[in-house]
Amino acid sequence: MDPLVEMFIRHLRIDKGASSHTLDSYGRDLIQFAGSATTPLISRKDADIEHWLATLHDRNQKASSIARKISALKQFYKFLLREDLVSEDPTLFIGSPTLPKKLPKALDERAVAALLLSADRGIPYQGAIGDALRIRDRAMVYLLYATGVRVSELIGLERTRIDTEAGLIRVLGKRNKERVIPFAPVAGELVLEYLERGRPLFEPRSDRLFLGQTGLPLTRQAFWKTLKRLATLGGVPVNLHPHMLRHTFASDLLRAGMNLRSLQSLLGHADLQTTQIYTHIVPEALRQVIDQYHPRGKK
Repeated sequence: MDPLVEMFIRHLRIDKGASSHTLDSYGRDLIQFAGSATTPLISRKDADIEHWLATLHDRNQKASSIARKISALKQFYKFLLREDLVSEDPTLFIGSPTLPKKLPKALDERAVAALLLSADRGIPYQGAIGDALRIRDRAMVYLLYATGVRVSELIGLERTRIDTEAGLIRVLGKRNKERVIPFAPVAGELVLEYLERGRPLFEPRSDRLFLGQTGLPLTRQAFWKTLKRLATLGGVPVNLHPHMLRHTFASDLLRAGMNLRSLQSLLGHADLQTTQIYTHIVPEALRQVIDQYHPRGKK
């Protein structure tokens, strides 16, 4: 990896608290750009960037991928400019492609019920450790739906950051910002069962709450596979991914009448505009809330 790219990635990790996903994506993008020409990165001009982007378009790269690469380049050269490693920013007049606004997909009540029932039944694991794995899987699915945390936050949750009796977890989100999220008693009971009957059988070698059967922290990929298998076994009629449970959590709370500021706090969004996207998928529910509570809402 180019030393300048290494320096920038280290800056994102230490100073910005960027997620591992962002670090990996930006690292790959910048390595790809570095290899697109023989000139040093500090000597690249806007024409070099435009030529590279045109090549990506010719290869039918997705607009979302190109937008991410442009974002990586812009942040990279702004960093070099602040460090006085370049005299001008070659990305200054580079625009990003217009992306279609994607609305978050949420599960309906029947799909949620089918997934939770599948988690209750569990995956037919082989061997003596199977019961512990089923107890772990059920606790993770229920806690994810009960709190709306990101999968990375669930996987990174340490044992000391959950209070099953009080029904609270303390989550370290993006940029290491901590937030406290309450959750329903049923999720607490399942996590407690996992702590007492499941986790000890993995012979823990980590302080993380959720472990694999080797005693080491469970990975995002392993949980994703588990969730998809549970969805298949339960006949959930959608292509389920973990983030859909976060969207479902947010949508369900909005339908129940929660205000956006409270939801923003629970989700850990830095900007209220990020939270406002959920209002597009529950307009009728919000209309009912206005009709019920606004002084002039009722006819």
